[in-house]
Amino acid sequence: MPAPRLHAAALVALAALAPIAAPAIAQDAAPQPAAPADEFATKIRPIVEHHCLPCHAGPESDGSLDLAPYATSADALAAPDVWEHVMERINLHEMPPEGSDQLNDEKRSAIIGWVEANRRPEDDCHKLATDANQRFYAGHVMSRRLSRSEYNNTIRDLTGLDLRPADAFPSDGSGGEGFDNTGDTLFVSPVLLEQYLLAATRVLDAALPEREEMTNEAGEASTSPNSSFDIRHSSFSPLASQLTFPQDQLPPRAAAQQSLTAFARRAFRRPLADDELARLMTLFDRAQSRGDAYLPSLKLALKAVLISPHFLFLVETEPEAEGVYALNHHQLAARLAYFIWNTMPDDELAQLADEAKLDDETILRAQIRRMLADPKARGLADSFATQWLNIGALGQTVKPDAERFPDFDAELAADMRREAVSLVETILREDRSLLDLIDADYAVVNDRLAAHYGLSPVAGAEFRKVALDDRRRGGVLGLGAVLTTTSLPLRTSPVLRGKWILEEVLGASVPPPPPNAGVLPEDDKVHDGLTLRQRMERHRTNPECAACHQRMDPLGFGLECFDPTGRWRHHTAGQPVDSSGTLPDGQTFSGPAELKQVLLARRGEFLNNLARKMLGYALGRSLSKFDDCVVRETVKALEANECRSSVLIEQIAMSYPFRHRYAKK
Repeated sequence: MPAPRLHAAALVALAALAPIAAPAIAQDAAPQPAAPADEFATKIRPIVEHHCLPCHAGPESDGSLDLAPYATSADALAAPDVWEHVMERINLHEMPPEGSDQLNDEKRSAIIGWVEANRRPEDDCHKLATDANQRFYAGHVMSRRLSRSEYNNTIRDLTGLDLRPADAFPSDGSGGEGFDNTGDTLFVSPVLLEQYLLAATRVLDAALPEREEMTNEAGEASTSPNSSFDIRHSSFSPLASQLTFPQDQLPPRAAAQQSLTAFARRAFRRPLADDELARLMTLFDRAQSRGDAYLPSLKLALKAVLISPHFLFLVETEPEAEGVYALNHHQLAARLAYFIWNTMPDDELAQLADEAKLDDETILRAQIRRMLADPKARGLADSFATQWLNIGALGQTVKPDAERFPDFDAELAADMRREAVSLVETILREDRSLLDLIDADYAVVNDRLAAHYGLSPVAGAEFRKVALDDRRRGGVLGLGAVLTTTSLPLRTSPVLRGKWILEEVLGASVPPPPPNAGVLPEDDKVHDGLTLRQRMERHRTNPECAACHQRMDPLGFGLECFDPTGRWRHHTAGQPVDSSGTLPDGQTFSGPAELKQVLLARRGEFLNNLARKMLGYALGRSLSKFDDCVVRETVKALEANECRSSVLIEQIAMSYPFRHRYAKK
C-alpha cells in the first residue's frame, strides 16, 4: 500500500530558506525566544525507548522494524510509512506484544496523536481501509450482488428486451451513504434464490420463444432435434441475433459452444474460462442426449449462466496475498459501467478491458466522457437521484389525501419521479453546473406536469427542458416529487421540508425528536385560535426542541407557497401564506427564490454533501476517513471548473479508492 508522505519536504524547503550565516548579535540586544521543543524527541522518543527499542533496535530487530534511528521529529517525518505502521500495530494492541510492559492510555494516545497530527490530509487519498485499520475507519468495497435496478438493466442489455424481472424480487435494503447498491446490505435470501431461478426461465422464454416447426437443410418442415434452424423464417427476439445456430458446415455442438462463449462473456463481464465453458457444454450435451431440440438444449445452458454467481454478483476475485491492489481491467470496466450506466459494460468498454488499456488515464478519461454522453447515463440519474432525493416511495406508501387532492394519482406520481430523474439527467448530459440543482431558470416537464404547476403549456407526454419566467420553481426544491414526499396527507410540513433541506441538500445531521416532543395537527386548519405556524413557533419555545427546529423550520417555511402536491398557492386555511424565515444567525428571507440564494451562499456545504453522496454511491459502501480527501479534492476541482457535473463523475471515477481494492488473505 502506498505510504503517506508527511512534512519532510517542507522541512527541507524551510532549511533552504534559512540564511547561511547569522549576523553577529549585539551584546545589548534583546534576548531571542527559545526554539520550540522537538515534540517527538521530548514526548515520543522516551516512550519508544522504553517500550519498543528492546525488540526493535539494530539490524536484528523483530520484524525488521528498526526504530532506533528515529530520535527527532525530522528523523520520524522522513519515514512516514514506518510510523503509520507503528500506529496501526498500536491501535490493534499488537504492539507491545503480550508479556511486555504495555502502553497505558496516555502513552498510546500520545503516539497516535503525534502521527495523526503530522499526516497531511491529502495523503489519505492514496489509502484504503484494511483489516489493520477498518476497526477504526469504515470498510472496503466487497463483491456484491446486483441490485434490482442493476439486474433489470443488465437483463435488458443482454437480451435486448426491457422485461424488468427484478420488479418481483424482494426490496433491496439501503446502507452506506443511503443507497441500495451497498454491499453490506445486499443479502441473498432463499426467497431471492427462488426468484433468480424463476426470472432466468421467464427471461429466456420471452427472449427465445421455442418454435415447434424448424426447417431442415432442404427447407422442409422438420421436428428432428438436430435439424438446423432457418432463423429467417422465425420471429426471434434481439437475443437470437446474437447467438449461433446450426448451419450446413456447423454442427449443433459447435454452434452451442460459440453461443455460450459469447453470451457468458457478456454476462460475466469478462472472458470465459475453459473449465467454465466445459461445464456449460455438459448441460447442453445432456439435453441433446435425452432428445431435446437445439434451442431447448441451448436454453438450459444459458439458464445456468443467468443463475451463476458470476452473473448475479459483481465478483472481484481475491489475489493470492493480502494487500491493496489495483483493479484488473475487467473489474474496473464493470465498476465503471455500473457507476455511470447502472448496467453492464458495452462492447467498446469490454474490448478495451480485453486489450488491457484501462490503466491508461487518457483512455480512461475519454471513456468516462463517452459514457456520460451516452443515453445509458440515464441509469445513473435514475438510480442516484431517486435515492438521494428520497422520492422512491412517492405514490406508493407516500401520497396526499385522495379526497382533498383528487388530481393526484399514480400517473402524476410517476411523472413527478420522472421529472426529478430528467432534471439530473439533463445536468449530466449537458454537463451543466451542479448548482442548477439548487437554482435553475428552467424545468424539465411534460404536458401534465406543466398544467399541474401552472406553467406555460407544453405539448405531449415527452419530458423537455422549458424556460421559466421566475426562479421559484427551478432546481430540486421546486420538484413536485420532493414537495409531496415532504408533506403530510392533509397539509404541508415545514418540519419535514426543512429537515430534508438540511440533510439531503446541505448534508447536516438532524437527531430524532425526543420522546416528549409532542404532536402537531394532521391538517392545516386553525385549532384553538392558532394557525399551524403559530403552533410551530410555540413549539420552538421548548428548550429541548428549539435547537433543531430553529434550524429546520425557517427553511421549511420558505417552501410554504407550494401545497402538498407541489402546486403554487397564495392562501392556506383561509390565511395568506407566510413563506418568510429567520435563520439562527439572524438572516432573513421570503419565498423559495430567496431561500435558494441562502443555499447558494452555502454552496460549499452542498458540494461537499453531493460529492460524498456520489462517492458513496460509486463505491457501494460507507465512506471512511480515507475518503475525506477524495471529497475535498473533488470539491476543489468543482470550484475550479464552474461546478460542471462531468468533473464530479470524473474525479470520483479516477480516484484511488475507485480504482483499487483491498484483498484479505
